[in-house]
Amino acid sequence: MKRTLKFSLNLANTGKIEALNKLTNEYKKAVNFYLQILSSKNKYILSEKEVKSFNSPLSYRYKQCAKRQAVKIWKSWRRNKKKGELPEFDGALILDNRFIKIEKAKASTFNYWVRMATLNKGHPVLIPIKSYDYANDYFNNWKLTNGGRLRQENNNWFLLLTFEKETPPKKQKGKIIGIDIGIKKLMATSEKEFYGKEIELLMDKIQKKKQGSKAFKRAIKERDYYVNKTAKELPLDSVKVIVMENIKNIKRNTKKEKRLRKEFRSKFQRWTYPKLFSRINQLCELNGVHFLVIDPAWTSQTCSDCGFVHKLSRNGEIFKCRNCGYTQDADYNASLNILNLGITQQSMVAGSAKVSQMDICPLN
Repeated sequence: MKRTLKFSLNLANTGKIEALNKLTNEYKKAVNFYLQILSSKNKYILSEKEVKSFNSPLSYRYKQCAKRQAVKIWKSWRRNKKKGELPEFDGALILDNRFIKIEKAKASTFNYWVRMATLNKGHPVLIPIKSYDYANDYFNNWKLTNGGRLRQENNNWFLLLTFEKETPPKKQKGKIIGIDIGIKKLMATSEKEFYGKEIELLMDKIQKKKQGSKAFKRAIKERDYYVNKTAKELPLDSVKVIVMENIKNIKRNTKKEKRLRKEFRSKFQRWTYPKLFSRINQLCELNGVHFLVIDPAWTSQTCSDCGFVHKLSRNGEIFKCRNCGYTQDADYNASLNILNLGITQQSMVAGSAKVSQMDICPLN
């Protein structure tokens, strides 16, 4: 399994930042130059002569790197059915260990040196970076892969490093729980546990900020931190399988949106639903927990007690069945339906163990 972490290069002095700017400008020009050749000739390979034909202070190795990135972009664009015009490359530089090396620092004010080749051949720049609490575990217990990605965001420089670790085996014993994600509370589980009751306040805070402002960005970071912290509260040590709704294209999923009251839909647009989904998936991978997704249709309108479906059974945070009168917290009811749908699927995960009744948490 792999994880990518971002590190700021804001400790670099003016001269080093200028060297990064010059390198990036030349590299992007090279990628776009090669993209134009690929496009004009409608091919996937560049000859050595074509690679060398780009007149630039970039070294031949950097040109080769830019060529590989151009070919990947070109192939991706060709596979896309909605192509549009060939995009101009303005993204991150994907560099291997010939260009980027990480070295442990002895200084107390920072933790690592980034040794990076620039346009000045034979004279790499050394840029200090600070680690942080979340990253320390990766530096200490994961393997750092070669190279990295160099990215500029709003005149700030960042280095993205990738760490890898052997994936633990999937559990054969433990509980199976369903999780419903909501707005009033971030998560409700089929064990009637509720997590993240402050999520609506954070979403309201984001809505009140001007989009793109510093206050808006701070509020987004606060929400993301809260989502990550809350996901880690799940008791995965005793869990074998997590069942959640498939939230791909959730903003365009009309079935799911109908479940939300109209006044909440604008908040939903600010809510990083996929972020929580992805974070739980990562935690499951780390802990050997099977991660199962099911179709989200009707989970909030179905009675988990008798199976009757009616859109008026849910009223805000309360679910009251129009058929049998069963009354329950609406999110908890939905989590039970998610669990039941997961259990009824023929295959939980390729190669996973069969589900037994002893694994299932109480439904009522």
